Formats: sequence, structure tokens, C-alpha cells
Amino acid sequence: MVLHEKYTGASLRIVSIAMGHRIRWTAVWILVVAWFVAQALNFGGNAIHLVLLLAIGLLVYELLAEDAPAT
Repeated sequence: MVLHEKYTGASLRIVSIAMGHRIRWTAVWILVVAWFVAQALNFGGNAIHLVLLLAIGLLVYELLAEDAPAT
């Protein structure tokens, strides 16, 4: 199953698969740090846990997304 196939067309030709991987991992780290900071500052109540859920969702996508075959 190739989840990112529809995003590799002409619209995002300048974004390589490796760059997309780096962007997703950077987003995960930013979300996790934001969650920890929000917990420390007691900001957002229980809704702040959705930030952690979003980070987990990105990690699951990373596990399911297959790399494009080498050409």
C-alpha cells in the first residue's frame, strides 16, 4: 500500500521523499515538545492531549508509508 502516491505528482515535484520524511519527523518533535511545555505550564487542559495524538498519528503514517521504488 503506497499512501503517498497521490502526492508525488507535479504539484510537489520539488519535495523529495527524504525531505517529506524529515518534515514529518521535525513536526513530530515539535508537537511532542509543545505537549511537554503545555503540560508543564498547565496550558490547554485535557485538550492539549490532542497535540500528542497528532504526533502519534504522524508516527503511524511514517510506519505505513512505503518509500517509492528506486528508479
